[in-house]
Amino acid sequence: MASSRTHPHTDMPSEDELARIILDKHPKHHELYLEAHRLVLRAAPDLRYSVDLVDGVIGYGARQFGYDGWGMAALSPHKGWVSLVLFRAGVLDDPDGLLEGSGALVRHVKLRSVEHLAASRESLKRLLEAAVNINQK
Repeated sequence: MASSRTHPHTDMPSEDELARIILDKHPKHHELYLEAHRLVLRAAPDLRYSVDLVDGVIGYGARQFGYDGWGMAALSPHKGWVSLVLFRAGVLDDPDGLLEGSGALVRHVKLRSVEHLAASRESLKRLLEAAVNINQK
């Protein structure tokens, strides 16, 4: 895990601040990244988040009670896509087969375009809501 000195973070930036961060780091995915962020917040409006100022990764729910210190999810921009990582996805129902990976817990969805996100919006929202509810049982 990167130290806070080499990877400083900002907690709960406004959408304008977040837009500037991602535009600087990953301009190709600017719109997709922001749309995915909005989707996470619609599914979990009270979720706290922190943005890594070096690589633009957003951690959702980290250091919040109920998420075991790991957080609930992350949004991670890559060269060809944006990954929506769910840290306890291995126990989630995924009837639409969106999740990739074979980890016992951590799985991800590769979002390749705004159109892909739009087509998967309802399924993604259900996955996110289920991820939120894991810790409320």
